[in-house]
Amino acid sequence: MHGLELAGPFMMLLIGTGYAVVGWGLFLLYNWARVIVILLTVIEVAALVPKISMAQLGVPILWYGLQIALSVAIGWYLAQAPSVIDAFAHRHTSRSGKQ
Repeated sequence: MHGLELAGPFMMLLIGTGYAVVGWGLFLLYNWARVIVILLTVIEVAALVPKISMAQLGVPILWYGLQIALSVAIGWYLAQAPSVIDAFAHRHTSRSGKQ
């Protein structure tokens, strides 16, 4: 843990603050927040692949599979959905005054 066992609550607060900032960025339609969420979903799927590979049949495979499916769906929606892309593009163009 390299000394982080004593800083556990502070690390959780720091990570929670980071998620809150990204959530607020999504709420305000900032493109950087959308990109960060897409990257976080890729990291989450990569972290879940070993878990589902070693899981026993039954509820664990169902649980990890559901997490992977939801992460992929969220990432795909934020990356590909025309309505999402238009919303973030509209936010960017209306801010610069070029409607």
